[in-house]
Amino acid sequence: MNTQTHLLVAAAIFAKPDAPRRNTALVIGALLPDFPVLTLFVWGSVTGVPQGELWGSIYFSEPMLTFTAIANAAPLYAAIALLAWAYARWKSGAPLPTLPTLTVLGLAALTHLAGDFPVHVEDAHPHFWPFSDWRFHSPVSYWDGAYNGRAFSVFEATLGLALAAILYKRFNATWVHVLLGTAVVAYFAVPVFWFLQF
Repeated sequence: MNTQTHLLVAAAIFAKPDAPRRNTALVIGALLPDFPVLTLFVWGSVTGVPQGELWGSIYFSEPMLTFTAIANAAPLYAAIALLAWAYARWKSGAPLPTLPTLTVLGLAALTHLAGDFPVHVEDAHPHFWPFSDWRFHSPVSYWDGAYNGRAFSVFEATLGLALAAILYKRFNATWVHVLLGTAVVAYFAVPVFWFLQF
């Protein structure tokens, strides 16, 4: 899935008005699995590496394979979420009224991985790293037209628009509405960008 969809899904599940630490944690958690890819994109744009080389060669070589494996490791995020919850529960000695900040971060990252799992083909991640290098190569891609990518893109954009509408009603802050508008624009801007590249 696209980065903005991961953010919208995590926000729809975990975001609360007047909970800035929790909301910051979910944004970080939702972005962490894509951090190597976003970094590669920025690096390629700054250095002028052609997009075809960036995604056809560099993305599938070291050290990117290791970076993406670490960033998409479900055991890592599950450990963060569980350890943060267990520590907060132990420290309070009572049931927790809300999820600890690091637990929200870990859960947001896990929702990202759950969204990616069924829509990656050749670019599938080893989600169970470091315990296994196994990758699920889905018959559906979130981007590749040869693997139903166009149909999934329509579904994803529809989902994103619905989630943006839900969050728009949940939050009254103008800056949140601007961010939601930016996420919606990305559903149109990203396909245009790739169309102009190739």
